[in-house]
Amino acid sequence: MKKYAVISMDVEDWYHSYFPEMDVDRSESLLDGLDVALDIMDQKNIKGSFFVVGEIADQLADKIRGMDANGHDIGCHNWTHLRPVTMPVDEYKAQLLHAKEKLEDVLGHEVVGYRAPAFGIDNERFDAMRSCGFRFDSSKLKPQKSAKYGVLDLNGFEEIYPCIYRDGDFTEFEVSTQKIGSMNMLLGGGYIRMLPWFFMKWMTRRYLKTGRPYVMYIHPIDLSRKPLPHVDGIGLDRYLRTHVGRRGMVRRFRAVIRMLEDAGYEFVTFEQLRRMDFAEQ
Repeated sequence: MKKYAVISMDVEDWYHSYFPEMDVDRSESLLDGLDVALDIMDQKNIKGSFFVVGEIADQLADKIRGMDANGHDIGCHNWTHLRPVTMPVDEYKAQLLHAKEKLEDVLGHEVVGYRAPAFGIDNERFDAMRSCGFRFDSSKLKPQKSAKYGVLDLNGFEEIYPCIYRDGDFTEFEVSTQKIGSMNMLLGGGYIRMLPWFFMKWMTRRYLKTGRPYVMYIHPIDLSRKPLPHVDGIGLDRYLRTHVGRRGMVRRFRAVIRMLEDAGYEFVTFEQLRRMDFAEQ
């Protein structure tokens, strides 16, 4: 069985990632982390999949057009970064269509990929998303105990390859997790940055031994070299989640890429995977 890895990024600013429901000063940006990721990936000739929040598409228009021309996937990550499960279905669908149309205006072609903010999607909103014309999604997680994540049953889907599911012409890509006791630990995002490195490295190597497709997700804030803007009144939990491990994240990102190389993984995009005929493998 061939081993595939997808490096994906949810292209959102710091306030989308950790303060989506708060009215904070947005005058400072940490989107430089996108450039850090692209530089590292360019050095390795890795193409990735990037899911862009619609309300910053104009701000990043030249950037994402260049990424698109260079072979990266550009997908949709809603208009704002509110979790779909917190929104009425009609409002969610209207925002999603607005974001899709904006990205298509910027790129000049159809946008077929999607990921829900914070993976917060359920079956009803999943069906609404499919009706908007997307062809693939990467919002599925193994069941999580946190209420912020949605639950997708994927009724009617066939698992055509480990962690890859298909129904007709629509494909769902599961984000990588490693089961530890009763918990499914995510192998991306802030977890790479915040968890002790020896533990994250052990979990990642344990997962890679299975040969299943590896889906990493990161955010610009994880790789940004800028300090986080001050936000008044945040609790200790949110302070730690926004600050812990940021100085060492570039090193860890490079280290995960090396682990994938050493384990014989081939770097691909979701769109490349979507077009593969797994019956021949």
